[in-house]
Amino acid sequence: IPETSEQGSHFPLEGARDLDIGSNSIQAYSISPKNEYFSVAYGSRSDDDKYLELVLEKPLDREEQTEMSFHVIAEDGGSPPRSGTTEVKIVILDVNDNAPIFTQQVYIGKVLENMPEGSEILSVLATDQDAGRFGEISYELSQGEGKRDTAFVIDARTGQIKITKPLDFEDSGHHEFRVKATDGGGLSAICKVLVEVVDVNDNAPELAVSSFSSPLPENTVPGTVVALFTVRDRDSGANGKISCALDDQLFFSLRPAYKNYYELLVLAKALDREEAAFHELVLRAMDGGDPARTGTARIRVTVLDANDNAPVFSQAEYTVRVPEDVPVGSTLVTVTATDADEGVNGRVEYS
Repeated sequence: IPETSEQGSHFPLEGARDLDIGSNSIQAYSISPKNEYFSVAYGSRSDDDKYLELVLEKPLDREEQTEMSFHVIAEDGGSPPRSGTTEVKIVILDVNDNAPIFTQQVYIGKVLENMPEGSEILSVLATDQDAGRFGEISYELSQGEGKRDTAFVIDARTGQIKITKPLDFEDSGHHEFRVKATDGGGLSAICKVLVEVVDVNDNAPELAVSSFSSPLPENTVPGTVVALFTVRDRDSGANGKISCALDDQLFFSLRPAYKNYYELLVLAKALDREEAAFHELVLRAMDGGDPARTGTARIRVTVLDANDNAPVFSQAEYTVRVPEDVPVGSTLVTVTATDADEGVNGRVEYS
């Protein structure tokens, strides 16, 4: 009997036979033990047309009870009465009256951004109380038009979800999609899946010089900003926290400016082109990952000459002895002076 049979439905049974006649023949039928689902209806539509039927008194539910059995008793009108019994076994036929049900409405998973293609994220599970093909469930990703996320694939039979490629936290820190479970009769259910991408330290800090003054006059006032540069790290948390350092801190130092900008400053010790005509500076940015990653930038600062040096004679004093008969125009002595400056600042004239 289908479980969707309506209350009051009649199901014919073959009646009993009694060789006696008259009142000694079959007079009544009953069910033993009595149950809430079925009763018997019997009678005669004509002298030769007797009937016996089961009457459904309460809707059936195969998911609660798959089958039941009881006895139908036929009793004659003799004195004493005689009876006969037959066993009736009711098999309740399943219909697809139950949709799949997920064990959770929302599934949450985490995946490291460097996990390889094919890594399992999580599994979803839906159950169906129906039997046979009506209880067989298949899974598929359910995504809106134009919103398909190709980073995931689901096993239609097991509900296991895997990634089709390594995910990138910097592109998207989380993914959201839906899974549809469909039974063999076409009924379905949908759940939500949230996947959090966990950041790993896969990005080194990046440095970019946005402003740079070179050459730099050697008489530049200490504290003058020489260069402005930016640093960034696409990672998050400690992996994206950056500290900066300068290899050569004899003449220059770093000072935080605003947000992720740093100023490169001239120190209190003045520059001297005569000691060093240029400075090769290496800027290092290190993140807080474990292990840490480092980015570098190189800056060459050329020192421009200033006229900060006076000419210096090779001797502080020259002594010359001249004969009294030396001709006019004779060279008596040659003096030499040098200037540590360059260019016009280092050109020496005598008077």
